[in-house]
Amino acid sequence: MFVRTKTFVNKDGSKRIYLQIAKSVWENGKPHQRVICTLGRLKDLKRGGMDTLIRGLSKFSEKLEVVEISKDLLAKDDKDYGAPLIFKRLFKLLGLEDILDAYLSHHNHIFPVKEAIFAMLLNRVLTPSSKLRVYEWLDEVYDPRLECLQLQHLYRSLDFLDEHKEKIEKDLFERVKNLFNLKLNVVFYDTTSIYFEGEGPESLAVKGFSRDHRPDTNQVIIGILMTGEGIPIGCEIFPGNMYDSKTLKTDLATLSRRFKIGRVIFVADRGMAGEKNLSLIEKEGYEYIVGVKMRGFKRVRDHVLSTPGRYRKVEDNLKVKEAILGDVRYIICSNPEEKERDRQERETIIKNLEEKIHTGSLARVLTGDAKRFLRIEAKRIILNKERIQKEARYDGKYVLQTSTDLSSEEVARAYKNLWMIEHAFRDIKDIFKIRPIFHWTPSRVRGHIFICFLAFLLTVTLQRKLSEIGVKESVWKVIRDIRRVKAIKLFVKDKAYLVRTELQGLAHKAFRAVGVQVPPRVQEL
Repeated sequence: MFVRTKTFVNKDGSKRIYLQIAKSVWENGKPHQRVICTLGRLKDLKRGGMDTLIRGLSKFSEKLEVVEISKDLLAKDDKDYGAPLIFKRLFKLLGLEDILDAYLSHHNHIFPVKEAIFAMLLNRVLTPSSKLRVYEWLDEVYDPRLECLQLQHLYRSLDFLDEHKEKIEKDLFERVKNLFNLKLNVVFYDTTSIYFEGEGPESLAVKGFSRDHRPDTNQVIIGILMTGEGIPIGCEIFPGNMYDSKTLKTDLATLSRRFKIGRVIFVADRGMAGEKNLSLIEKEGYEYIVGVKMRGFKRVRDHVLSTPGRYRKVEDNLKVKEAILGDVRYIICSNPEEKERDRQERETIIKNLEEKIHTGSLARVLTGDAKRFLRIEAKRIILNKERIQKEARYDGKYVLQTSTDLSSEEVARAYKNLWMIEHAFRDIKDIFKIRPIFHWTPSRVRGHIFICFLAFLLTVTLQRKLSEIGVKESVWKVIRDIRRVKAIKLFVKDKAYLVRTELQGLAHKAFRAVGVQVPPRVQEL
């Protein structure tokens, strides 16, 4: 259909022009225009009736109605809205807001320290970035409290965090202990290394044994203490060449001095099982469960693994039996699935060695870890069948040493949960992107690491809160859904409104878990 004019000529020669709605039709194979209706005389419509008529007709056109309304609308921005609300609530639940206020009351800082710390924590959870990028990223977040931040505030807040780190950790520990009703009888401990981009601060950045396989770079050592429930309670920072016995001594002092925990069972991996470390633990009045090297310790290799007796089933893939050697108690753990996997892997290695011996050169055979299955006899390379038979003793097994009076089953379960701290390091390194470190002063390096630690604590707290209401999905899946809740500023003529996008996926569960009311869809600003 279309609009057309129809002109009629009066007897006096004047013209009358009418406005019509017509449509094209085919009749007898030829196109014709058929009048649907005559709207009126054009002259009369132009006197005011035209606008009234168009407005009336537009009510029956959805597109024109939207176009008409949009003349008075201006949509601006598309910012993260759900995540700031959720994590602001967690920030308060953990007591961080009150704790920071308490220490800020003793300073004369005139810049927003608390807001700068929250901004860095939020960024570390959502999209880990350099401090410069954090400052730029703030424009993508809807939180009026953060609008006043400057780049210098972020850097200076790291100095404040470092200055009060120990006190903040202690206060946080008390808050977390009460929040989750923790039973603190097991503490996990481990260390890792983080490398620097560039030289780093001289007092911290030193070359040492790199867990990141970057021996070419300066590094810093981080030790983390974690509860048996997987909640981090403290982190310590050491120069990159600090060896484990010294880091352990410092962390034991941390437990004693700052956290004042009663009975503590210290759970650590095989790297901590030296006699010096174990005596340190006992000297401080703590107990321990540590993994020991089966091949590296003669008493374990030759005596503990030979202990007679049947294994007791703990779980589907875990069996245990106990051995006492002198005054030391050992728990031998066996994983049937791992045992079969080790056997198959060894058989594959031996098969490949046999083929290489038959067809290959000495250089091809005597390389790698597989050469332990070989020996030279009469200038010939042959399989070391005695060694192969001995290796079978280790299939699917690991040995624990403990000073506790816990049952063998309880000891095995406690050590099995050590994976939580390994996941913590993975998250801190990969998800929160603690590495590489670009800061050049010790206080800002320590402040940066503490920010990553606090970000990890926030996400663990969110996961715990979600679990309390029955949510089993990964916290990162929930955070992804939270980030889909956006804030859009909408201007209607001279009025401004904040429009919230709809909650999707598990976002509504997150609001419920932390006790935050879902904001209305539209708010007047």
